Amino acid sequence: MQFFNQFVDKGIIERLENIVASNFGRMTYTDAVETLLNCGKEFEYKIYWGCDLQTEHERYLAEEHFKKPVFITDYPKEIKSFYMRLNDDNKTVSAMDLLVPGIGELIGGSQREERFDILEQRMEEAGLNKDDYW
Repeated sequence: MQFFNQFVDKGIIERLENIVASNFGRMTYTDAVETLLNCGKEFEYKIYWGCDLQTEHERYLAEEHFKKPVFITDYPKEIKSFYMRLNDDNKTVSAMDLLVPGIGELIGGSQREERFDILEQRMEEAGLNKDDYW
């Protein structure tokens, strides 16, 4: 790391130490869209509820709004895989992305749908043939 800090990316060690020491932010996808719509910044890619957040949106949230890593949770079901657990609102799924300053999305994850009837319903909505999966 000393080599990188000296010759490749001056200050990387300090930035990484600051990331590790910070409390990560958290907001829902819905709140993220609201924040992006009201931030006064013009983005190349249009922001609206239901869009897949682009790198420019993710970096704005991590670098300018929070100025630290942030978890975005509860994404619209239409833009996520059928096997992600459907939330009680029937609009979003139990999924998250970790956004980090200077990078954007670092990791993503989700809870899997364990309710068989809902899993079958989501497969049907997605036009998937159940026989291909079991």
